[in-house]
Amino acid sequence: MVVVFLVGSSTLCAEPIQASEGLRIMADRNTGNCVSCHEIPAWKQSTESANRLTLQGNFGPSLQGVGSRYNKQQLRQWIVDARVIHPNTLMPPYGTNERLHLPARSKNLLTQKQIEAVVDTLTTFAQVPVSTKDEKPSEALATSGIAQLQSANAMNPIELWIDEGKRKWEEDCSACHALEKVVKAVPNFPKLDASHKLINLDDQISVCRQRAEVNANPNPNPNSNSIATTTASTQSFYNDDNLTLELSTFLNDAARLLAINIAPPTNPSHATIWKKNLADGERLFKTRMGHMNLSCQQCHDGKVGTSMRAQKISAGHPTGFPAYRISWQGLGSIERRIRACYSGVQAQVPAPQDIRLRQLELYLKTRAQGLPLEGPSIRQ
Repeated sequence: MVVVFLVGSSTLCAEPIQASEGLRIMADRNTGNCVSCHEIPAWKQSTESANRLTLQGNFGPSLQGVGSRYNKQQLRQWIVDARVIHPNTLMPPYGTNERLHLPARSKNLLTQKQIEAVVDTLTTFAQVPVSTKDEKPSEALATSGIAQLQSANAMNPIELWIDEGKRKWEEDCSACHALEKVVKAVPNFPKLDASHKLINLDDQISVCRQRAEVNANPNPNPNSNSIATTTASTQSFYNDDNLTLELSTFLNDAARLLAINIAPPTNPSHATIWKKNLADGERLFKTRMGHMNLSCQQCHDGKVGTSMRAQKISAGHPTGFPAYRISWQGLGSIERRIRACYSGVQAQVPAPQDIRLRQLELYLKTRAQGLPLEGPSIRQ
């Protein structure tokens, strides 16, 4: 499959080169962001990259010599809308929004002026590179460092959430729930609740918190100025607030190594609802969307093991949540991760607790059926 992601390579020089406007557009996360998927030796060797993080991906092929393989008109077409050349390409259309599903905004990714600057730069990537010494990939170092951080309990930041979650459980939950029973149920989420709505573990925690709020304040004083005594019966909790994350982290840690076990309800009518949610989740997984015009499937099936900058593409198995991500500088739920993927392909991001997020989680969990839960994990 030919995959071009608005990027090219140039002759490697012994001395740093001056970056062109097109090269800056290709390297900038806010414009082309091409180095996420392709190596650009010219940028690595440029003077402007000297003080920047220049990790480059291999999600797409290196385009060393692309200026020799394509003429200017062909290069422009690859950038504007590569689907004209290759209908199944993973190359995002940088010069049009036509036939895109849920693009985040109405304007194109690049202006005509920016496209021409990039084309001019790509035409210079024509010579065969000289040999250079192999360097240990930065991603290998990063992966090794994250593994060490996660295995060292004294240094692992997730331990803070686990400890606090345990304290909250003992104070607020243990009187009503047997820990062993709840832990055994962790691998079964998402599932239908009593109203036949698809919920995940964090939703269930939020429901319990709401119930506790109501029980603590059964008759709130309408004249009170205290937040704690108002609208207790309608209080809702965001799944990434601290208390929900703390309890979720504690329970997922306690369920570590239990196998994911997703199954439809035994009641036939309920099973029909469950299967509809699963089918919708599969459809979402396979639907291209956003300005990047990519689907989950194209990354987490077709490109497993490749890299976007320093981030290695995984199979997308949701076995290690909640996750502490270095890029977040904090802990987040699987909901937050899925929403981040919508943002990453520059699509309209579903609101928190949107049913599509639960449907996608359900489908991802069925793909990971039988795999052991890792417990809360650290990711880049």
